[in-house]
Amino acid sequence: MNPYLELVRLNICLLSVFGLIVGFLLVKLPLNFWILPILAVFLISASGNIINDFFDFEIDKINKPERPLPSGRVSKKRAFIFYFVLSLAGLTISFFVSLNFFILALFNSILIFLYSKKFKKTVFGNPIDSWLACSVFLAPVLILGDFSELLTSKATILSIIAFFGNYGREILKDVEDIRGDRIEKARTLPIVIGKNRATILGKIMIFIGAIFLLISCPLFSKLYLFLSLICFIFCIYILTIRDVRKAQRITKLVMFLVIFSFLISLLF
Repeated sequence: MNPYLELVRLNICLLSVFGLIVGFLLVKLPLNFWILPILAVFLISASGNIINDFFDFEIDKINKPERPLPSGRVSKKRAFIFYFVLSLAGLTISFFVSLNFFILALFNSILIFLYSKKFKKTVFGNPIDSWLACSVFLAPVLILGDFSELLTSKATILSIIAFFGNYGREILKDVEDIRGDRIEKARTLPIVIGKNRATILGKIMIFIGAIFLLISCPLFSKLYLFLSLICFIFCIYILTIRDVRKAQRITKLVMFLVIFSFLISLLF
């Protein structure tokens, strides 16, 4: 694969776009408003992946030497220029979507940079990452509306579920990576409060997300009720799993199932 495409990580960018499209359907955004937001989100997501690799250069030389930067296939200077161009392009496009959409895009772009440079391996990394993951569902509300509409939008419910689900999964992932993070002198949550407490907290976050999943049932169709109950049962099952690696991977699967449930209930 072209090393620049590897830096972009197309799969992650496409997942962001998919989440945005689910948001479009939730707020019933007309098709003629879709193209520019999709381009903006794709470019900003791509730039975030690049700057993340830029600041992970030293770590990746040990853990992922095959990546474009540590392998020398792309220089750090060119990677940063690539990041800057894509980020600027994404923000420029978002400006022509709407002012509120641009404000969110600008805020997230700054946050992505700070996360990659400073907060990724700290206790603040998980909530920041979770916000970035869930905000894609909020963005469609801001295309034709304002921030006050987030208080009553169905998209906000999905973003809350995504936030807590992702937060819990990221904590469990840090528990899984605790040995390597200690070597790197990281200050992740499991290192700060201990492995067992972090595992419990991660599962609590997943449970909170599951509760919001049930709360959202009356807002959607009977099909969604059926699908969300299946997801809820999976969440309860996750709480019983002792293997942290297995728990976080099933959590990721459930998060996809939740989005799928929303999508199916909206289409049928």
